[in-house]
Amino acid sequence: MGPRRLLTPLAAGPPDSNKIWRLELGPYRLSRPQKKANEIMSNRGTLTIRVRGVPFPIEFADWTHDRLYHTVEFQGTDSTEILAFIGGVGSPVPGGSRTLTEVDTNIPRSGDTGLQEGWEMLIYSIQISVVREMISTGTAFALQDTVGTQESRPAHVGGYDPAVTSGGVLFDFLRKTFHKFSVNQKVQSEGPSEEYPQGSGIAVFTTNTSVEVANNGPPSPRDQSAFVLPIWLRPNIAYTSRLKPTAALATGGTFGVNGYTDWSDLASAAISGFDVRVTLEGLLKRPVV
Repeated sequence: MGPRRLLTPLAAGPPDSNKIWRLELGPYRLSRPQKKANEIMSNRGTLTIRVRGVPFPIEFADWTHDRLYHTVEFQGTDSTEILAFIGGVGSPVPGGSRTLTEVDTNIPRSGDTGLQEGWEMLIYSIQISVVREMISTGTAFALQDTVGTQESRPAHVGGYDPAVTSGGVLFDFLRKTFHKFSVNQKVQSEGPSEEYPQGSGIAVFTTNTSVEVANNGPPSPRDQSAFVLPIWLRPNIAYTSRLKPTAALATGGTFGVNGYTDWSDLASAAISGFDVRVTLEGLLKRPVV
């Protein structure tokens, strides 16, 4: 076999990606074909990819993997549909009266008016989680608990099983509540709330007894439900999540006994409820400030 020789490019001048290079190895010759002019892509300074179901290229400089989320409030005996993504920070929480904060939502403006100019999103996953259960001796809930007046705790399973001794709302909420996500009044995804596992949440290891934390699915991103094709959110196009109890949510009888609202240390509470967060996850485009 003859010696190995790397030839210089056929065209004069410094080598670049558009010149022909040949590698000679004995009797064999490997050539890199010359690109046609219309095949040469200009250097845009960033990586551009094509995404299935999306009619335009995605530039990593403009898009990031991120989430938009929003929180609503349910109370015992509720049977009315509640809309998520209505109202931004400073607005009343849907279903309640307290003010939405940054931990409740991060949408740039209310979803019924759509995203602002310069914003877009490709949604690959929708997640629904019960953020907290709470009771109060007053007529409304606050974000901050007050000793003797309001208490909050992680979601519990609940239900009238003899083995369930600490109450909870998750079982009742998941089995009764139907979710529907719409863009421009067209349904893009729908189903029982349990079909939208949260993929995050609290995971506790303890040696104590009677400690319970319940999630809508394992608290792991690998256990989220993912769409094959994304849902495309565009500027000024309305989007909403509708959470509709198909039967009145339970209150579980009296406080301090098995059921849905078992809080033995605040037996004089007047109302019970829980916060639900809906999260949209995918590729998000924000205007550069």
